Amino acid sequence: MNKVLQIFLIVCLLFFFCLILHFVARKKLNLKYSLVWLFALITMLVVTIFPQIIDIVSYLIGIAAPVNTVFLFCGMFMVLILITLTFIVSHMNKRIYRMSQHIALLEKRIREIENLGAERVK
Repeated sequence: MNKVLQIFLIVCLLFFFCLILHFVARKKLNLKYSLVWLFALITMLVVTIFPQIIDIVSYLIGIAAPVNTVFLFCGMFMVLILITLTFIVSHMNKRIYRMSQHIALLEKRIREIENLGAERVK
């Protein structure tokens, strides 16, 4: 790997790492959801610093061109992100459903209390 490209990639990855940490610090991104991104950034940083890792992994899994290994892992990372987002949406959907039921019960209680108060006034 060209040294200029390697330095450029390291700077970009460090920038993204700082950006993720900034979002977590500002509470715009939850820490548990940022762990996948932090893991990916650290992995990319290690591979950028030691590019021979891709050659070794390519050889071990039987892929002729190391660039195809990079594409394979990028695709796997995208699937991991999609699974994570699906998990988050499913979890939030359950929470919204429960909260809607809870609000409906509270509104029913309020109406019953208002009716009781109106009957006592009469």
